[in-house]
Amino acid sequence: MSQRRPSIREVARAAGASTATVSNVFTGRKAVNADLEARIRSLAESMGYRPNRAAADLRSGRSRVVTMLVPDLADPHFTALVTEVESLAGADGYELLVANAKNDIDTEHGRLDALLAWQPAGLILVPCTDHLPASLDDGELPVPTVIADRGAEARGVDSVRIDNREAGELAARHLLALGHRRVLLAASDRRLEAIRERCHGAQRAIETAGGTAGIVELGTDPDEGARRLHDELDRMPLPTALIAVTDMTTLAVLTCLAERRLDPGRDLSLVGFDDYPWMRARRRPITAVAQPVAAMAGALWARLRTRMEGNDDPPSARVLHCQLRERASTTALDNNR
Repeated sequence: MSQRRPSIREVARAAGASTATVSNVFTGRKAVNADLEARIRSLAESMGYRPNRAAADLRSGRSRVVTMLVPDLADPHFTALVTEVESLAGADGYELLVANAKNDIDTEHGRLDALLAWQPAGLILVPCTDHLPASLDDGELPVPTVIADRGAEARGVDSVRIDNREAGELAARHLLALGHRRVLLAASDRRLEAIRERCHGAQRAIETAGGTAGIVELGTDPDEGARRLHDELDRMPLPTALIAVTDMTTLAVLTCLAERRLDPGRDLSLVGFDDYPWMRARRRPITAVAQPVAAMAGALWARLRTRMEGNDDPPSARVLHCQLRERASTTALDNNR
């Protein structure tokens, strides 16, 4: 039989404090003396106490739960974004519930319904497509909502995203400066506006400079993407440089090149997308277009928080900017073998 968890009254008795004081420690409604707060938290942890958030929300009439739905938690970009938002929400006294759509529209619909059933204070949504899920696209939103990575402000929803065309141009201009004119772009899913814009920005910069920029669509699974890239490279002369426009296509490209015994930075140049420790933990670290994940999370949370506090300004579209981090996977054309 499982052991009964202690009540808030038992924690208060052990700490020599009132139940209201213990409640304030865990809800943040009122400030508590730092020494007393530390003692209450330490006692609560040792006793196995967990605050009943649902009961507290019922008493206050205000939910302290926010929700977040992303296309694929296997994608490090979305995992990193969730981690940053969770930290910000926790600092403001909110719990974050996260759901994974697994890049499937039907799953997205079911997970969204499940999240909204919690009657959360707000929702951060990264849709699987460029469209709002049907349950949200029928007029007034059921809860304050902010969209990440997609452009949905025309539908009356706040959004935060990067300048995707500029991101593609950053990669292309770097390669052009190194003398590359024959470049292959590794896209994931060009049905997404963000991916189309990254490809368009790179392609336009390269073609304006007199080069050629082909596009191969690899999907979101790195293993399948590597197979597709193998097929493409079998049909064409080896490009002097590759640009991967997502983190998952970066993995697909690296897998394919390793299997073909091609070394980025020696046999051809490679610009990846996003920037994670594994990109630097290589014999030749990967040049990458880095998204401002922390800034994106901060903008998402700040906007959602103001909406949850009653702000009714017109919807805003916040656009952030990427940075190019140059490393050894890109070299001047004359240095490629």
